[in-house]
Amino acid sequence: MPDYSHMSQAPERQRGIPFPAIVLLFIVLSIAAFLHSPYFEVRQVRVSGADYLLEREVLLIADVPEKSNVFLVPAKEIERRLLATPRIRKARVDRVIPDTLQIRLEERTTVAYLPYGGYFIDIDECGCAVAVSEAITDPDVPLLLGVIPTYVAVGERVRPERSVAAGAAIGAALVRQKIPNLSEVDVTSPEDVVIRTSDGIRVLAGSAGGIEERVSLLDSILASVREQGMRVDYIDVRVEGRPVIRPRR
Repeated sequence: MPDYSHMSQAPERQRGIPFPAIVLLFIVLSIAAFLHSPYFEVRQVRVSGADYLLEREVLLIADVPEKSNVFLVPAKEIERRLLATPRIRKARVDRVIPDTLQIRLEERTTVAYLPYGGYFIDIDECGCAVAVSEAITDPDVPLLLGVIPTYVAVGERVRPERSVAAGAAIGAALVRQKIPNLSEVDVTSPEDVVIRTSDGIRVLAGSAGGIEERVSLLDSILASVREQGMRVDYIDVRVEGRPVIRPRR
């Protein structure tokens, strides 16, 4: 019979983790330890684009976890929290290695103040309520008059929508043109809106359609009138290219 005894005496092959795998594991653990080191702990949160909101208000809304790792900060969740604020139109959170978060905002501009219940509702260009103020903070943003609100909720369109939207569109055009010393936008008749300045000039503006061109013309007329010290009762810009200026008697 064959003798197999010599086979049982052969040295057994040593089995274990291959050396390349050990090296790879070491590298992975080293990278993980490095990324989770205090070197990448968030120490600064910068805010840009906040004109209406205070920086501390933005930070409170963002609620960045304390001592969080810059790579592990839930940027998308922070953006969602910021966008839930009616004043904020766009929000972006960027990581600035090694220890900084950059919050970039685009806010909704107040184009008119709507008196309501002893307060003032900040209206944006879409006719939405974006904030509630106890007082008017920008003298160059007009009051929206001639409409009685039937529904007001921050973050939503104010009703009646037609009148408020007309006033918001005209207010937005005035704010973009940066016409100073505005007082009121009266939408008692949405198709025949009247603008009043703080120096007593009435402006017959017509409807919101095509208002940008008429507001640009109005800006030139008001600048000329004020420079010459003219006493004006009203300015009619309803017919494009044919403004009418009536002196005050």
